[in-house]
Amino acid sequence: MNSDLEKQLDALIGKISNKEDFDQVKEQLLKRGIESLLKAEMTAHLGFQKGGSVIENNQRNGFSEKTIKTHNGEQRIKIPRDRQASFEPVIVPKHQSISQELEDCIQLLYAKGMSNSDIIDFIESTYGVQYSTSQVSIITNQLLEDIKQWQNRPLEDVYPIVWIDAIHYKIRQEGKVISKACMIVLGVNTEGQQDILNMSIVETEKAAAWMSILDDLRSRGVKDIFFLCSDNLSGLDKAVEAIFPGSIRQICIVHQIRNSLKYVSYKDRKSIMVDIKAIYQADNEKFALEAFEVFKQNWEDKYLSAVQSWENNWDNLTSFLNYPKEIRKLIYTTNIIESFNASLRKYTRNKKVFPHDDAALKSIYLAAQSISKKWKKTRFKWGQIYNQLYICFPNRL
Repeated sequence: MNSDLEKQLDALIGKISNKEDFDQVKEQLLKRGIESLLKAEMTAHLGFQKGGSVIENNQRNGFSEKTIKTHNGEQRIKIPRDRQASFEPVIVPKHQSISQELEDCIQLLYAKGMSNSDIIDFIESTYGVQYSTSQVSIITNQLLEDIKQWQNRPLEDVYPIVWIDAIHYKIRQEGKVISKACMIVLGVNTEGQQDILNMSIVETEKAAAWMSILDDLRSRGVKDIFFLCSDNLSGLDKAVEAIFPGSIRQICIVHQIRNSLKYVSYKDRKSIMVDIKAIYQADNEKFALEAFEVFKQNWEDKYLSAVQSWENNWDNLTSFLNYPKEIRKLIYTTNIIESFNASLRKYTRNKKVFPHDDAALKSIYLAAQSISKKWKKTRFKWGQIYNQLYICFPNRL
């Protein structure tokens, strides 16, 4: 979505104060969706993109206008024309107006990320008309330009807190089905507003991939990140050091506990958790270190890997203990971004295998937009947290 359209949408949304205002905005978004579908149909009809080489002496010839009916009333839309007047729209047939069912279909297409075959089946069974696979691909591929612009949009100078996580999908590549990771970066700006900063699909989670993603944030304007929170991802420390050397790494305590208990006998779990809680619930790092020594003495002989995991990652596990409890609550776990990923899975779980990276990215992007109200919000009590950050990070806010 381009910046002008974003400003227009922001202006529209800012005027919403009641149901009537909301219905008006919804109608305008619907109008954009219908007109995008019609443009895609014209591309399929002519066989070339706008600006491409003309085929069979037929080309685009402006627009005509038509009134369609929705459940909220009438709406004027632009219908593309061709020189030979041979274009027969399918989504809004000649001499017909749109129905509520077709409106629902468009909303599904743009908000739910339906597969091509699902879209074809739905339209055919509901309206008795059939799109070809190529037509559906052209329609959904129009989203790729929006995604590209979204991925390249400028970011702010400072993000006090950033969470990073990956969600895995099966994607076909060179005749094989492999597991790829969609790297997701969720940040909070200096106003306390949450937003997804990056979504990128990579073949393997490694330092080079993370460095590329962090470098992308920097190239889009990010100059400083105070806290970078994640699971104990391989290679991330080196990537952070290379791109944002002033950032503090915090490994998710919840993940660390899960990993610590993975090979612990069920009968010992209650006892070992008492010692682990004493570590991460300590008032400061000094008391945490004392609690760790007790944990080590009690369990080193029996569960050496669990003890060594805390010892080897100590600095990144206990960073949060140096800050007030309001900041601690935000950075000690990646539950925020994991909740986002769980919502994504609800929308994409029926996609067992994606045919290629773009198909996966389209589905993930649409799902993210559909659940935006769950992650695009202002953090609770941000005023207090901002003042704490201002004291803890002088000259950086």
